[in-house]
Amino acid sequence: MKQPTHFFNLEATKNKSGEQRIFMNFSYGLKTFNHKTQTPKYTPFRFSVKRSIKKELWNDKPIYRANQTFVKMKGKDLNDHLNAIEKACYKQLEYFRRTYEKDPTIEELKQLVYENLTWKEKEEFALKITKFIDNQIEIKTKLTNNLRWDTKTANQYRALANRIKRFEERKNVVLTFESITEELYWDYFKTINEIYKEETGNYYTQTTINKEFRSLRAILNLAFLEGIKINISFTKKSLKISPYSSSHDTYLTQEQLKTIIECDTSHSKEFQHAKNYIILSSFLGLRIGDIKFLHKLTPELEIHKSESYLCVTTRIRKSKENTQELICTIPILKPVKKLLVENNNQFPSFPAEPTIRKNIKKFLKFLKFNNNVIIKTKYYLVDDISIEQKEQHEVFSPHDCRRTFITNLKQLGVQNDTIEPITHPKLKFASVLDSYDKSSLVDKAIKLIEQLNSKQSDLFKY
Repeated sequence: MKQPTHFFNLEATKNKSGEQRIFMNFSYGLKTFNHKTQTPKYTPFRFSVKRSIKKELWNDKPIYRANQTFVKMKGKDLNDHLNAIEKACYKQLEYFRRTYEKDPTIEELKQLVYENLTWKEKEEFALKITKFIDNQIEIKTKLTNNLRWDTKTANQYRALANRIKRFEERKNVVLTFESITEELYWDYFKTINEIYKEETGNYYTQTTINKEFRSLRAILNLAFLEGIKINISFTKKSLKISPYSSSHDTYLTQEQLKTIIECDTSHSKEFQHAKNYIILSSFLGLRIGDIKFLHKLTPELEIHKSESYLCVTTRIRKSKENTQELICTIPILKPVKKLLVENNNQFPSFPAEPTIRKNIKKFLKFLKFNNNVIIKTKYYLVDDISIEQKEQHEVFSPHDCRRTFITNLKQLGVQNDTIEPITHPKLKFASVLDSYDKSSLVDKAIKLIEQLNSKQSDLFKY
């Protein structure tokens, strides 16, 4: 795009006072065409600055400002006014180019400049959803507070933007916040599903489309919070795409957990990571998004009725869409205590999430965890449910360790109201953890310890 240039000049005709109107001429490479000959020409953005001056009081090229005689007589208000106009033209052109990746028309630039100078009421331009996503990625990945997007989140929304672009190409439309309708909304999900089928031979699963729906809704909500007008009521229940319940049900039995705990993994770093992860998640009940931050925490001795108990208090990062940050205190059970001793009383760190997922599958295959697991798959916009069988190590995921924790506790007879404060806490996270009153959190952790110690389990005990 052309580097913009500008100059001010005086209109040739004079008014009754002998003054000439001042005009701004702003050139930024906009081409227009003669309707008859189709000959292109560069057209500047030219407009009156709503001020006049006598020619003898004006400094022409290269200054383009009222001269010192005028300033001494009437002050520098006129020159300040011209400075503001100059700044508005460059600023609003840069904004438009950055937002829409093209040059504005004269009318579009005029609207923006006049808004900036408060000469005209603000109008909203149709903002492309993909451009908004790109801007959010650029902004939020550079933040240093809890609103920052990590690489995984940025990639998630970048992929969303790319799918929207493919939809736009396929349908020859542009999705903007002002143009999106319920018809376009549903057509988007249908079309990306069809594109995926063409490329892979399978439709998206219902769960995958649910994730896409939640990502798109999060972007619409961000735009709404920034005051951008959105054409659809995106929070309506009728626009929700529900997930399909778990495609498989599997967990690790206590016998399998014993096999894992007793396995010597010193020969393989991959297996060591997998073993450590399974032990932590299966005996703490935490998701992978929380396990990966455990190495930053230190287990603490909590006092309860003159007795001390080793626990860890952690933030629960369930979802980027959560409006609240939650917190819970979890007792350190026997297998985790042993792991801490082997790791210098610290929680181990882990590689990236995709890597730990692969490590777990590889480790369970090595252990010959080959039990058949029924896989139920619901594809988006497909009525039938696909059913097949796979071996446990093929389908086991980090989240199944959390299912392992809950299932084994329930099989031991631990009550739901004892498990839920650990796995599904409702208490908000405090910004200053050291000064937080953790009494209720500790009470709930001790309740779990007391119930487990009354059960016949060598593993699930304090």
